[in-house]
Formats: sequence, structure tokens, C-alpha cells
Amino acid sequence: MPDLMTIAFMIALSSVTAAGMVAFVGRTHRHEGAPQTAATLVCYGMTYLSISLMASAGHVRWFLAAYGFFACGQSCWIWALHRFHQLRPPYALLVVLPIVSVLGLSLDSISASLRVQLISSLFLGYEVWALYLLTLRRAEAMNRGTMVLIVGTLMFAAALLLRLHTPVVSLTLRDTAASTPPLLLSFVILSIAMHFKSTGFLMMCHERKQVLLDRMANVDVLTELPNRRALMHSLEHVWQQCQRCHTPLSVLMVDVDHFKRVNDACGHPEGDKVLAQISRVLQSHVRPSDIVGRYGGEEFVIACPHTASAEAQVLAERLCAQVRSAVSAHHDTSAWPITISVGLHVCLPGDGQTLEDSVLQADQALYHAKADGRNRVHLLTPSPGTRFGT
Repeated sequence: MPDLMTIAFMIALSSVTAAGMVAFVGRTHRHEGAPQTAATLVCYGMTYLSISLMASAGHVRWFLAAYGFFACGQSCWIWALHRFHQLRPPYALLVVLPIVSVLGLSLDSISASLRVQLISSLFLGYEVWALYLLTLRRAEAMNRGTMVLIVGTLMFAAALLLRLHTPVVSLTLRDTAASTPPLLLSFVILSIAMHFKSTGFLMMCHERKQVLLDRMANVDVLTELPNRRALMHSLEHVWQQCQRCHTPLSVLMVDVDHFKRVNDACGHPEGDKVLAQISRVLQSHVRPSDIVGRYGGEEFVIACPHTASAEAQVLAERLCAQVRSAVSAHHDTSAWPITISVGLHVCLPGDGQTLEDSVLQADQALYHAKADGRNRVHLLTPSPGTRFGT
């Protein structure tokens, strides 16, 4: 049978090393729980260091210290998950766990086995709490890092269930010569679970950062709509889909009328508010399958797949009416009415046009709408079989 104290010391060394890795790699995630995760691993390391010192005199004292450090690790782990989700941790409950663990194991009024079972049940409850926090993703998708963390948490819970079902697994720590297979199995499971936790946490932080970077690259900050790059990518997708299905694709080019005057008279901050208001109106009046994006400046593009000209024109007219009634710019005590012009082009399957042709023709339709007096919709329908610009 392997020497229990040596195994415990090696696990302690491994845990502290993992803590250093989390602290170093996760230094850019200090506001997302990286310091608390590193502290968790340090506490687990101190747990096994205490176990490795039980061969010396006062092994009962080291037994209590091991459980105390383990409880601190559980509290730090819950704290880390709260920080990751930007939640305020219940500090009172986090402080209570180590205190209750040490005091509970020190009581002589109940049997040692029952004390271990009660404390293990408390630890298990914290693992269930951790699982709840890990599944509390809100608007974020469940990613690989979260799955790794869930596996590590389940392994932790399995080791605690083993100690709950067989309290002798923990009590044999009082006898440094009693290295039973269940005890060693518990050590191995907890050690692997600790590494799953540290690796999964770093993965989760990295994946969140990647999501934020992708959002910065694809979402317009002001309107929270897809920017031109993301818009054109989505348009290419729906255009190809309509070509395969032999259905029309309606493209609407939207422009804010006299927007330069709004900026000059009311100021650029008010102009930004106008663009944000218009983006909300556009989003709220299209179908989930439609695409709305900011094309540039005060121009927006709406793509309506599988939509004929009659339906698209009704939508465009409704958008004009909604903006006219709901959006205005404010200057001092006066309000500046805001209107939009819409250029509409319908791309038909087999007409020989590319997506770029459709967007350009929608832009030319917009030019006609503005030339005709603005605050209106203009539908541009080219002759079948012609290509724009040839």
C-alpha cells in the first residue's frame, strides 16, 4: 500500500502549483474570481499538507486543521463563482463553514463517525451550491469551461458522498498507518477534481473574454445592432439560403433624414440617442428571421428572407410611420421630429444578381426616396435578367 503521508504531500505540492498557475494565467481575470480560485487551491494544498504532517505528534490537531483548511477552500470556491457571475457573495455563510467544521469535529457529545458525516454533508451542500452557480449562466451560453468545472464539482461531490457513506475513510486519518483503499480512492478523486476546477475556471474566463471580443468585433456599440462586417456576413448567409430555396429576398436601405442638421442643431450626443431610438424601433417591428444591422453612419439595412415586394413595402411603410411617431431629437425646450427614408429592392432567384448588386440597388432606391422628398419608401424593380452596373 502506498505511503499515505507521501501521497498527501504530493497532492499538496500539486495543489499549490496549480494555485500559482491560476494566479499567473488568471491575473487579467482578477475581477472574475481568479484570486479566490487560487486561494481555493492553496487551501486544498494546506489540507493535504496538514494530512502529511499527521505522522508527527499531535496528529488529532492536524486532523482538525485539515478539515478547517478544506472548509476554507469550499468557501473560497463559492466566493470565486459569485465573483465570476458578478454576484454579491453571502460572506456570513462563507465564514461560518470553517468555524462550524472545526467546532463540530471537536465536539465529544456525539460519535466521531456522526461528526464526520455531518461535516461531509455540509461540504456536499456547498458543492450543490456550486453546481447551481455554475448553471446560472444567464445570457451566456454553456461553454466547455463550464462543463469541465461541472465535472470537477461532480467528482468532488462523489468523494464527499464516499466519506458520508463510509466515515471511516476520514477517521482512518487519525491512524497514520491505516491507509485503506477507500481513503486513497477519495484522495485521488479529490486531487483530480481540484485540477478540473482550476483548468475549467481558466477556460471559462478565456471563453467569456473571447465572447466579449467577438461582440466588440461584430456589434455596433451605439445601437447594439450587428455592425457592417457582421451584417454583410449574415446577408450572405440569407442570400444563399434564398437562392437555394428559390424564394425572394427583400433588402431595405434605411437612412435618417437630415441627420447632419440634427447633429448641428442638437449636438452629437442627441444624434446618438436618435440612432439608438431608431435601432430599437427597427428591431421591434421585424420578424425574428429578419436581419437588422447598421450599415454605416445614419444608414441601416434590413434583410427579409422569403419576402415578396408587397410584404416588404408594407413593412417599410410601417417603419416610416413608427419612426415618425416615436422618435424625436430634443434641443432646449423644443423637439425636432425625426423621419426616415427607405429604399427597397427585391432580389429574385435566377435574376443573375449578386448580393452586392441587391445592396447597391437598395441604395439607389434610397437615393430616389430622398430625391422625391424624403420620409417615404421607394421600391426599385429592375428588369428581369439585368445586372446592376453593367
